[in-house]
Amino acid sequence: MRYIIKHGSIIDPARRVATVGDIVICDGVVEQVSELADLHAETESIGDDIEIINARGAVIAPGFTDLHTHLREPGEEQKETIATGTLAAARGGFTTVCAMPTTRPTPDTAAVVRHVQALARREGHVRVDVIGALTQGCAGKALADMIELSEAGCIAFSDGGHPVADAGLMRQAMTYAAALGIPVMTHCEEPGLTRGWAMHEGIVSTRLGLAGFPAAAEEAMLARDIALAELTGVHLHVCNVSTAGAVALLRTARARGVRITAEVTPHHLTLTDRWVLGKLVPHETVAVPDGPPPAPSSSRKGRRSAPPEQLIPSWLDPALLEPYDTSTRVSPPLRTQTDVDALVAGLRDGTIDAIATGHAPQARVDKECEYGLAAPGISGLETALALVLTLVHRGEMDLVNLVAKLTEGPAQVLGRSPATLHPGARADIVIFQPDQAWRVDASQFASRGRNTPLHGQHLKGQVMLTMAAGEIVFRRDHFGRSGEPRRATSRLDGFLD
Repeated sequence: MRYIIKHGSIIDPARRVATVGDIVICDGVVEQVSELADLHAETESIGDDIEIINARGAVIAPGFTDLHTHLREPGEEQKETIATGTLAAARGGFTTVCAMPTTRPTPDTAAVVRHVQALARREGHVRVDVIGALTQGCAGKALADMIELSEAGCIAFSDGGHPVADAGLMRQAMTYAAALGIPVMTHCEEPGLTRGWAMHEGIVSTRLGLAGFPAAAEEAMLARDIALAELTGVHLHVCNVSTAGAVALLRTARARGVRITAEVTPHHLTLTDRWVLGKLVPHETVAVPDGPPPAPSSSRKGRRSAPPEQLIPSWLDPALLEPYDTSTRVSPPLRTQTDVDALVAGLRDGTIDAIATGHAPQARVDKECEYGLAAPGISGLETALALVLTLVHRGEMDLVNLVAKLTEGPAQVLGRSPATLHPGARADIVIFQPDQAWRVDASQFASRGRNTPLHGQHLKGQVMLTMAAGEIVFRRDHFGRSGEPRRATSRLDGFLD
């Protein structure tokens, strides 16, 4: 099948391109890119095997890569399967996902890795790369056979959300990984400081009477892992950075030449521990109306607490939740506004390389319980883009840099050539409308995990079509089909400056 995507705003960070034009896809690859094309020209001849996709008013970008996805299969199919998880990824614009080793059994042998790979080839809607277990059973007691896992095709080693408390074992793991040339992905948590934790340790946890996970627990373990990475020369990738102190440690380590990369989740970039208060949060915003949010003004307005009359294009209102809503429990926990600001600054200046969803679907039974006993995690693939686009709408980040953090950044972490729209490249493409207003309805997720604090929230920015290897794997409604009324001209003014 041949496709011609017309009249879109093309953003290709790998080529430093931000323009308007058309893209031709043939036999699974990008055949031609016409920048600054004549938007009024019509195709002279359209055969039966050619589909015209009208992308006027939308952004065309390389497909996103998620470095941190929990697909749960095998073993926890009640939470997610490869089929449902990769469909959720396609709906979120992701054409590659990296599967964390949180399955039963864990991918600590080549047999399990090959089983996951076979399932992904058979049932996956997008590409799935497997992250191998760092230790046997992700238990932090004995190393997995890292050479065997490398030969089976694992792209990295990790124990998922389990910290490796034994520094000697971690040093040994890093030494092997450095010899193999494969990254170690670490979850930074000092378990001696987090026993029985429920949320971030601070004023909110004190008010709610919940045990805390102090920022120091993340920062102490990160400092240790940076020292070990410097000692062994391994490529250390830090998962789910969440504190201002961690950003400072990363910045200092990079300045010293430590081979280190990092990721941050959409929820850590936009939500704070005040969301655990729910309706108890001091009401600083005007109540959200039933209708869609207003269009953004041409000027860049201020902060998250600004009322709707300031024309902020998406509202994130914790007052829509009940206090102690377990959908807000994640690991690491939601932090303070100071931490959020530091994370955004770190993402913007390159201290943090990539945005990763941390997609962690949970079954209802795992969330419908006492707050501190609830399984941590947010089902994030289908809301990730809209959530981080709030940074663009608020003027905290430009759109090109944001797309780079979902495409070029993850590729660099994996040591790959970045996804691109250059002719000859694999046609992994996402088309999204950054100003499309919608209300989150978790019951409509493709993912089996409906655990999100964003249910009922107004967001702006939605994926309209995702293409993997030249095949359409997701299309919203009848987006772009010929015969539809032409969409308004692009409303990206100011985003590409």
